[in-house]
Amino acid sequence: MGMVKKEFIEHEIGMEDLEAGLEWLTKFGVKTFQDHTGEWVEVRCAKQFDFFSPDPVPIPHVSERS
Repeated sequence: MGMVKKEFIEHEIGMEDLEAGLEWLTKFGVKTFQDHTGEWVEVRCAKQFDFFSPDPVPIPHVSERS
């Protein structure tokens, strides 16, 4: 029973890290992290150009919890 509990806790920690990364991505538009091979990966959110600004702004995505 201890091994299953350990795997469940690791899964919950992984899900919390994933949710924190998604929250960061939706707020700021860019998230960098190391993948399973150890290489740095940069993920960018979809952007749109604002009519009043020359810089594109990230499109806010609503993240819903079920």
